[in-house]
Amino acid sequence: MIARFAEAGFDLAHPFNAHAIARELGVRELHDPARPGGWLIANTRALWPVFLAARRADPALVASEHPLDRYVEERCAAITSAPTLFAHRTYGATWLPFQRIAAAAGFGALAPTNLLVHPTYGPWFALRAIVLTEAVPATRRLPQPLCNCGAARCGDAFARALDAQESWPAWLALRDACTVGREHRYSDDQVAYHYTKQRDLLK
Repeated sequence: MIARFAEAGFDLAHPFNAHAIARELGVRELHDPARPGGWLIANTRALWPVFLAARRADPALVASEHPLDRYVEERCAAITSAPTLFAHRTYGATWLPFQRIAAAAGFGALAPTNLLVHPTYGPWFALRAIVLTEAVPATRRLPQPLCNCGAARCGDAFARALDAQESWPAWLALRDACTVGREHRYSDDQVAYHYTKQRDLLK
């Protein structure tokens, strides 16, 4: 299953105890009595070329208002029939706290700037889904990112982003200020699409 997710562009899969996280964070959607385990599914910049190729070959993705969300759901359904929770969907009219779940599962660390930072990829990844499993996989806790978000560089960028509110370049500048994983930064088109959803970037 994990290899198939990687082929579809979701190259990060992190195992965790779903029932333990459900109790810790009070996330009832993670508590399926028959499925105590979970895999957090995410992607780095590796998703972008795979997604673009799939969209070019699929008229339904071309016509979709939210082609990336549709791609995520269709690929997950093709890979596994297990219950799957998506980061782009609401449950009970609320968003699931994917960042808090990922931090509690040991995938990354929540920085004071509100970024979830992976020890290798820094802030350059996206959380996509959680697949619930019948068996509890061996939980893996990654090393904590070696960064100091109290430093002037990140702190100043965070303050400017808060002042700018809806200005996406200011929030991009906050990611760019992170010292971890800079070599894994998204391409300019991928960055712009994630922040703006401009369809002309899907070439």
